[in-house]
Amino acid sequence: MKRILWLVFLVTLGHDLAAQEFLHFTDFYVSGGYRNQPYKALNQRLQNAGYQDFGEHAGIVGIGINHFNSSRWGLFAESELTLHKKRSSNDEVNYRYLPLHVTAGVQYRLFPERGFSQWNFYPRLGLFYGTTSLDLLANNLNRDFDDNITGAMNSSFLYQRNYGLNFSLNADKIIGAFIKPTTQVGIYSRFSLQAGYIWNVLNSRTKLRRNFNPDIRDDFAIRNSPTFDPSAFYIKANIGLGKFKRTIKSEKEADY
Repeated sequence: MKRILWLVFLVTLGHDLAAQEFLHFTDFYVSGGYRNQPYKALNQRLQNAGYQDFGEHAGIVGIGINHFNSSRWGLFAESELTLHKKRSSNDEVNYRYLPLHVTAGVQYRLFPERGFSQWNFYPRLGLFYGTTSLDLLANNLNRDFDDNITGAMNSSFLYQRNYGLNFSLNADKIIGAFIKPTTQVGIYSRFSLQAGYIWNVLNSRTKLRRNFNPDIRDDFAIRNSPTFDPSAFYIKANIGLGKFKRTIKSEKEADY
């Protein structure tokens, strides 16, 4: 019986929807891929000071949430973490950088006449926000309490806030689905390929993080800092699992 229901639903997805049917899909997905993120100004400043730069090629893993339906418009939110080495050191200092950003936005289905079990194409536009941190920790730590409370700091925690746009093209298809006829609710799995570009539009001033609770003490602004620019090209694959619902609309609602 389940096999019959599976085949019936895939046939429904593979053809144009009936005029009164409307499908809502929501899934969580994981992703993996490649990002070219050079941080040119920051890496150049590190090289000029005799430090090793962090490199521009990185593997990425991420998570996201995706919503789409029988109409053209949908919503998404996602974030990734770089996998390449983000820490280095020399004789004086250990240092690392940490980019932490999220994107949320809209997507638009280019060919609504295509069934969901076929490849569908969604241009995406999202708002990009987060921080890039640069932490430096002296190798020869000053462990004397009195020296430290008089200003002999052993470390610096620098950061900039990043604001920008995330453009991408997403090609995806539903690779499996099952619906329960009594509730018209089902589960599905989705596979997609995504290529895009993160464009950093605006950076905050570089600040020295003196206290992680801003209500206690403000962070200090740092002069003569390079831009921590997270602009990057990326390509990745996404695999999602979620729930969908089929609703029936009146002729008037369906035309609208």
